[in-house]
Amino acid sequence: MNILIVDDQRFIRESIKADFEKLVEKQPMQFYEADSGNQAIDLLKNNELPAFEQFDLVIADLKMDNGDGLSIINHMATCRDCHGLPLAVVSSSDIRTLELISNITESFNLNLVGVFQKPVDIGHLFTLLTALKYKAPKQEPKLVETIHGITSEHIGSLLNQDNLILCYQPKVDISSQSIVGFEALSRLCIQGDGFIYPDRFIPLINKAGLNCQFSQLVLDQAMTQWELCPQLQKFSLSVNISAEDLLSEDFINYVIDKKSQQPNIHLILELTESQQTIDQDMALRSIAKLIINDITISLDDFGKSYSTFDRLDNIPFDEIKIDKDFISDLDINPKHLAIVESTIALAKKLKVKVVAEGVETLSVLNLLKGLGCEIAQGYYFSPPIEGRYVTSWVDSYSQQ
Repeated sequence: MNILIVDDQRFIRESIKADFEKLVEKQPMQFYEADSGNQAIDLLKNNELPAFEQFDLVIADLKMDNGDGLSIINHMATCRDCHGLPLAVVSSSDIRTLELISNITESFNLNLVGVFQKPVDIGHLFTLLTALKYKAPKQEPKLVETIHGITSEHIGSLLNQDNLILCYQPKVDISSQSIVGFEALSRLCIQGDGFIYPDRFIPLINKAGLNCQFSQLVLDQAMTQWELCPQLQKFSLSVNISAEDLLSEDFINYVIDKKSQQPNIHLILELTESQQTIDQDMALRSIAKLIINDITISLDDFGKSYSTFDRLDNIPFDEIKIDKDFISDLDINPKHLAIVESTIALAKKLKVKVVAEGVETLSVLNLLKGLGCEIAQGYYFSPPIEGRYVTSWVDSYSQQ
């Protein structure tokens, strides 16, 4: 039996090993150890065999520097080789937090043994692991790598509220650790048989010229949820739009009308880069109309675009979002650290807020705090949360 134990405290790892050896005397045991989430992910990735064949169980602590338990959960959720690998999460956190982590992990459809409070009862854990082996395997949701049979000509048939699922990722004030807002992130379902991410379907939508229709669909669903949940209205709601959306007068008028109907919602439009040459004058006029109607403009994926500084000069924005590619390895990549540091300094001179995307570890969060970054977003706080679970997540987070 091969077990990977991930904990930043050596005595905890030794204790778990000793308890397993006492419990399972007749079965040969092989232990692998990691003192951080990043080291564990390397072990899961860098083997000749798939992870589910290499290991029989992963035991992962939640709170660690250099990659915490959530980073391991995220890796296992997105790595095919880890599907089916039993995972036990351990933590000294309170029961509510453990329940939240359990809900998050189960939403990823991982082979979860359980979420356990320290000190761990290895006997109970082993009983659950044994029962899991004889349990009928879960039906994994199909992650559609290609949209079979659907082209840009057919994508319009999927654009309706029944097929659209919105998840929301929290934006958190770094100093106070309080929630300040959520970003709406879209998924499309195919006949209830699976879902696909924006990097797969957005190109088809753009090619079909349906970007405004799709943006309107997302905006409508997100604002409806905020309208129906007064508890959420104290948080800003961020919705992504493209530069091409700014060229549609009907779309701009629709956004302004929705905002006027729901004035209590702090709506932020996150503007992504255009892949085409667009009418800059018309786009700026649209942005002006939005701002006049109390709609905040955010510059998304800052630093990735060749025209970033042109946009700084021309667009009256209120927020910069630093792309996750610069943030996720901030603590080990000096070049990215320099880029982020200079961006934050520039934002302060321009008197705009800075949001760091892709924050996954405490060490990165502490660096951002030291640099003066105000808001963080990423798996350190939470992965995107399906709409129906957002209010319960807020309640759980507030209890921590």
